[in-house]
Amino acid sequence: MVRLRNFRLKVVFARVSPKLAVFFIACAVVVYNEVFSFLVSSWQWPNMTPTDEDDLRVLFVADPQLVGLRDELPLVGIITRWDADKYLQFGFFHAVGYVRPDVVVFLGDLLDEGSISSDDEYTTYVRRFRNVFRMPGTAKSVVISGDNDVGGEGTDYKQPRKVDRFREHFEFSKAGNHNMYISTIKHVDFQKISFDYGEQISQSYIEMLSDMRARSPGRYRIACNHMPLLHRLPVEVSTIIGILQPHLIVTAHTHVFRLYRCKHCQPQESSPNVQSATKAHAVDVGNLPRPLLFNLSDVSQLNELVIPTCSYRMGVPNMGYGAAAVSKNGQMKFDILWLPSRYRQLMSYIVILSLIAMWLLVSTVYKYCKMLIDLN
Repeated sequence: MVRLRNFRLKVVFARVSPKLAVFFIACAVVVYNEVFSFLVSSWQWPNMTPTDEDDLRVLFVADPQLVGLRDELPLVGIITRWDADKYLQFGFFHAVGYVRPDVVVFLGDLLDEGSISSDDEYTTYVRRFRNVFRMPGTAKSVVISGDNDVGGEGTDYKQPRKVDRFREHFEFSKAGNHNMYISTIKHVDFQKISFDYGEQISQSYIEMLSDMRARSPGRYRIACNHMPLLHRLPVEVSTIIGILQPHLIVTAHTHVFRLYRCKHCQPQESSPNVQSATKAHAVDVGNLPRPLLFNLSDVSQLNELVIPTCSYRMGVPNMGYGAAAVSKNGQMKFDILWLPSRYRQLMSYIVILSLIAMWLLVSTVYKYCKMLIDLN
């Protein structure tokens, strides 16, 4: 019986040519990378199932930075834009299906060249963005602008026309308020801030902050800004925290996942003008149980979550989306939905193509040498 089975295996393998085997392996790698890799990654995502139907499910999207038209080579850019968009689209599709969010919060830098693009280019980018990030009909969106969208870093200054253009395409608020407004979903207020490094706070800015705080009807307040705040904590940031009194801060910009925690940075409701000059400290999230648990009702400490980028074009090894479930009693579960490494996938393609090229070269040389031997 064993001999018969071995004989059958030999017959099968004898019929499988090396070309067919190489073709099968190459197809398997492509199918896994382009289709199943996101599904396999989702198997490792933490359980974010809400404990109650009234829990608010949130998906955080940071720094997608859709590849622009100017900084890419003309012919190569067509491929790189298509590949980057496809990666974002697949990742967002699986994240939305996993979280089933009530709200999707975009934390800025939606476009890589949004601040420097012409109006025609900008329209093209917006169309691509909506095609990539197809929102479910039941979910609301909260959109924050970043420095790549409207300026605000280095010599790329933020200008009112850039802010108005961003709001015209991505937001539905009054254009006269260039800095912030509130989005209330269930029991959470998302306080939208547009505060950049080195920016000064004017009296009108303070008045708008105070008005935002007065118009925050939710039980819990989450301040959303593109650039991280707590690890700097200058006087301006302390002023913002003192007025808005957020229960949590969520930011982006650095492209990597960070958690900052500051004790007694959050002023008490009874004395909102008391501000602390203590800087926050970074928390080693690797030693914490997952998913991460936060008590938003605890005003003795203030946490800031820095969401990693969801685009592999940012040059960091790890990409993902932030997911949270916030209950009415202030308990929040949070974790990162890590995505497959596109760089490893592209490297696997390079390895396969290199092996195929070497095999073709060796086989060609072998046939040529054999032909010369036959002639002699």
